Amino acid sequence: MNLIANLVPEPGALSDKAADARITALGTALSSGDYSVLDENLRPYAERIGQATRKTGSGAEIARISELMTLAQFGAASVGAAVARACNDAKAEPLAEALLVARFLVEVVFEAPRSPALLPGDVLRDHQLHRESLSWPQARPVYRQLLARASDTIDRADALGIQASAPALREMLARHRMETVRQIARLHDRDPESAGARLTGFDRLVISLRLFLRLRGPS
Repeated sequence: MNLIANLVPEPGALSDKAADARITALGTALSSGDYSVLDENLRPYAERIGQATRKTGSGAEIARISELMTLAQFGAASVGAAVARACNDAKAEPLAEALLVARFLVEVVFEAPRSPALLPGDVLRDHQLHRESLSWPQARPVYRQLLARASDTIDRADALGIQASAPALREMLARHRMETVRQIARLHDRDPESAGARLTGFDRLVISLRLFLRLRGPS
């Protein structure tokens, strides 16, 4: 498993047991490389995710920001679309795709210190930086640009005005958005390898409480 495949929700992430089973099967298929056991509606997404996973795991250098975004659309967005399909909520696919693309860009920042090949070459050149010697805080402007792209993607997702109709998907995407927005804020001007760069258990507790109050609504 790697950066894109890890975006697939873990077993138990969806409150709808049937949808959760389909997504669990997707994760298993990606690990084994055998997509034949998947529902035919999920198979094309698995193939795209698998191809994107091989690309990110190959160590090949990303030449341009456009290449990274294409990879995000091909791989991370396919994870979002697959989750929406598993929940039988095809209309929510664009929303799920956008939120997963945003999360992918955040995860690229976390992974970059160990896998600098993921950072776009044109962005590095713009800041006169080199992969071979990249370190914090020199990498800050590159990370800022990726995080800004992630924030813009979330803003565009919000502007779609799409509401997931499947309760399990609605809950998962709401949590995903809250966590990603909070994670972007946490990473602002912070070394992704530093202590506290990742969300803490307390952060997730606060998000769970906010989510509970939002989904509960007025009594």
